[in-house]
Amino acid sequence: MPTPTDQTKPDKSKKSRPPSPPRRKNRFSERELARAGRAAKAIGAERVEVDPATGKISMIFPKPGKGAAASGNDFDQWMRDRNARATQGNS
Repeated sequence: MPTPTDQTKPDKSKKSRPPSPPRRKNRFSERELARAGRAAKAIGAERVEVDPATGKISMIFPKPGKGAAASGNDFDQWMRDRNARATQGNS
């Protein structure tokens, strides 16, 4: 015989949740983005841009004669200075 407390408990199996909105299609994966970032860094790209609507991954390169390609980065400048000091006769 059911007790009165059993009858007052709501039945969880009959609860309905509001429908969730449909998920968007994944246009690119994290793995693809990581690969593109590593490749861009290896070939000297300035930055990587991603268009989430289309999934397009673009690598942006510095213009020739401008930016890091022309003047070099800090490491290149340090190496030039170091080599210049080495040739000034530290014997």
